[in-house]
Amino acid sequence: QVQASKSVFVAFLAVGHVRPLNSGKMSAADELELIVWFHPSMKLLVPIDPAAHPFKVKSSASVVDLMDMCEEFFESHTREAGTPSELQINVLWNVKDHKKALNPNEKLSQHFASGDSFGVYGDLQPAVVKAETKKEEDKVPVTILTGFLGSGKTTLLNYILQEQ
Repeated sequence: QVQASKSVFVAFLAVGHVRPLNSGKMSAADELELIVWFHPSMKLLVPIDPAAHPFKVKSSASVVDLMDMCEEFFESHTREAGTPSELQINVLWNVKDHKKALNPNEKLSQHFASGDSFGVYGDLQPAVVKAETKKEEDKVPVTILTGFLGSGKTTLLNYILQEQ
């Protein structure tokens, strides 16, 4: 059980709204409910209430699936909060064994029981906002004229301008 003071509360994140790993219902034995804990050195700009977002995942899922789901949730939650940010998880571990980083290819059932917490450390950065692409007719064509000194760039440019 991880205890949190008010100042560290921001470092907690319970991941919810997770994409299903399969289309069928999961039995209680196949399902894990996990809470993620962010390393305190990661300065989260958006507080997230872990109790409000239970995180349920199939026990046969791999650690990398859990990492991807956590990154996706973080991005969508920060976007909804008005501070779009991205998380790139570098290390994930079970908080019961904080000295052992988990292999991303291993199954979650090897390391977790329902109710466990997992620690996350990674890089936070502002989300990349994709620029709106212009329609082809709104674009301005550009020609770049290059060449060595004395190769005739100005002569060619004058010729093109005179012919138009």
